[in-house]
Amino acid sequence: MDNPESSKSLQVVAHGVRALPVVAEFLHEDLPIDRAERLEGLLKAVLRAIVAKPVSGCDARDIARFQQQLGFVLKYKSYTIKASTPVGYSIFLQNDREGFSFQRHVVHKLEVFHILSVKPGGYVFLCDYEDWKSIYKKDAFERWMTGEANASYDRYKYVPRPGDVFVISELGVVHTVIGCVLEEYATVSTDMVERLHDQNAGKRIPSTFNRVNADASLRTIKAPANSRLVRGFADRKSEPIARVGIAGGERITLCDSFVKAARYVIRPGEETALESDDHRVAILRFFSGRGSVLMADGTEAGRSTPGIPFDSADLIFVPPGIQYAVRNESDGDVEYSEHRIAPDVAFI
Repeated sequence: MDNPESSKSLQVVAHGVRALPVVAEFLHEDLPIDRAERLEGLLKAVLRAIVAKPVSGCDARDIARFQQQLGFVLKYKSYTIKASTPVGYSIFLQNDREGFSFQRHVVHKLEVFHILSVKPGGYVFLCDYEDWKSIYKKDAFERWMTGEANASYDRYKYVPRPGDVFVISELGVVHTVIGCVLEEYATVSTDMVERLHDQNAGKRIPSTFNRVNADASLRTIKAPANSRLVRGFADRKSEPIARVGIAGGERITLCDSFVKAARYVIRPGEETALESDDHRVAILRFFSGRGSVLMADGTEAGRSTPGIPFDSADLIFVPPGIQYAVRNESDGDVEYSEHRIAPDVAFI
């Protein structure tokens, strides 16, 4: 059933919102990454069919509850737990001093890395592909990775701080993140890269990688107080990302391109203004506080807007065209991330 093109899968897709609990039952299990991604493909097919037509407020709230109950789709690699969503928003829980291979995109994929915490020895590496080809020597690079100084590689290594933002938007950028916890806002949730140096090849997945431990770790993550945009390779520049006042609190926009990536802080007892996006789905990931996500379609306007209660660490999915707002019903701030993306970009 996990092949989105099979006859059984097409029957599942035809059931629309009613199919979501069936898919969720499988996706909530601990699965090998290839099977998790095939089932995720089926989930994308179901969601693509649902949002291809206007979604009612009732169905939108059912979808939101589904995403809330499912949480993240967990993908296990030797060096990280990737907690992903079908629209390209993920959180990576990397091991100390381990991380992505040194890679570049082979087809266009926008990635926004937002560093949440940095472990001892953690860093980001960014390099132009032409420079990479001129400096890369496998043996020397492996020695550098074990701690040997090498000016050719050191100049592209950068130790970030929580809140730093890196935007990978071009095919020729060699990049990795090592030893960090980070948010990724991407156009797709699957790998689309050429691995130029894969230090993880042949390594086993730790026995501690499972949903119980992952969910516990995800609940402890804190949102950084401030964010900076970091640009450049060997010659880097950073600039603070401004907080903009909105109804109920503040918004920090990390990127607004094929993906809109933003963070929000809502004060106790306040709520955001109702808004909607006719062309993009949204995922909200809550880091602190509790309250309600108010969700309604146009026909429900003027009445008391129904809400979906949320707690910290919850995920809420919002279809295109649905009006929504976040209400803080806790004593402290509600902090959350928002990922917006067009369905025809996300659900490929």
